[in-house]
Amino acid sequence: MTVENCAVIFQNLIFVFFLFVSAAAGDIDDSVGEKTLKDVTSLLENSDSFQAISYINNIGDADTVAEIYSNLVLDFYWKEKNLPYVITLARAGIQYCLAKADEFKLADPTRADEMKKKARIISYNLASFTWPGWGEKGIAIGHSDILIGLDAARLNLRLVRELNEDDKKLSVAYWAIGAQLLAVQKYDEAIEAFDSSKEHDRLAGDRMGELLAEGYIGITKIASGDETGREILGQATKELEEFDNEDSKFYIEQFNTALNVFIK
Repeated sequence: MTVENCAVIFQNLIFVFFLFVSAAAGDIDDSVGEKTLKDVTSLLENSDSFQAISYINNIGDADTVAEIYSNLVLDFYWKEKNLPYVITLARAGIQYCLAKADEFKLADPTRADEMKKKARIISYNLASFTWPGWGEKGIAIGHSDILIGLDAARLNLRLVRELNEDDKKLSVAYWAIGAQLLAVQKYDEAIEAFDSSKEHDRLAGDRMGELLAEGYIGITKIASGDETGREILGQATKELEEFDNEDSKFYIEQFNTALNVFIK
């Protein structure tokens, strides 16, 4: 299963955004994937995470190992609902990919960039999977997990910039930072990030993306105690309703979920 297919499942995700993180996460034969999941689970449960990481790092070449890390992060989130293992393996996978990018950068810059892209994909998923705003059942997210997600979101933005990727990808990256800043109650910084997301969607010609960011600006203002956020959110919701398509309905549904999570 590819990352974009997972995005469709992802609690009626608000993201067309997840097209941004699509990669070769489903290219490994299913039987190999299941065996790897079983072996890594056994090492994590019966030995230690460092042995599990060593095992993964020695499975094959750099591309294969990167794909395995990406798949394992998805499996431990979706199948196992085990956020500690998601975090452990995502951070190990990111570090592996970045180290390989450094190793390849002089001899093969194209391959180095490919490894950075793989790190970017895992970093985005880590930022997303540690965000409580999805209200995902079976996933308990603590404050330290959110801080790990914020760190991953900042890395994701850095990699998007280093790879000179487009405005839509920049919009997604800023959105992820804003979402995690909202979660740690850094409201002014969150609004700045959502504003940047909105601006890059404007440059990309994505009006629905602009409205998505605008809605989260409204939610952030409400969470901060600024009731003008309700008018902002209401206007964004009204304009999204006029699109009357599957994505706009998902966006509005997620607004409601985030309100329930962040507005006590």
